[in-house]
Amino acid sequence: MARKPVKIHLTAAVGDTTRMVKQLRTATAQYEGRSAAFVLTFGHAPEPGDGQAYARDVNKSLRKAQPDMFVDATTRDFWNGGPSGSADLEIYFYTR
Repeated sequence: MARKPVKIHLTAAVGDTTRMVKQLRTATAQYEGRSAAFVLTFGHAPEPGDGQAYARDVNKSLRKAQPDMFVDATTRDFWNGGPSGSADLEIYFYTR
């Protein structure tokens, strides 16, 4: 049986990586000691390129927030329409 992903909603201004890291560290603290296999990140923005760029920034922030948890994780940058400055993440951990 496949495990459900951990879902996180993040809100930070475009370019505010400090806030991204802080929110990601808080949201993933309860999973310390686990390793992420892959992460799907959906950046919200009116245009696809901007949403994917935001998702890319969020994914880079994952490795700053929890280096051991995301060291080998595969990440994918997706776009989801809407106002800029937020993202939805689906984190899939290795099963134990």
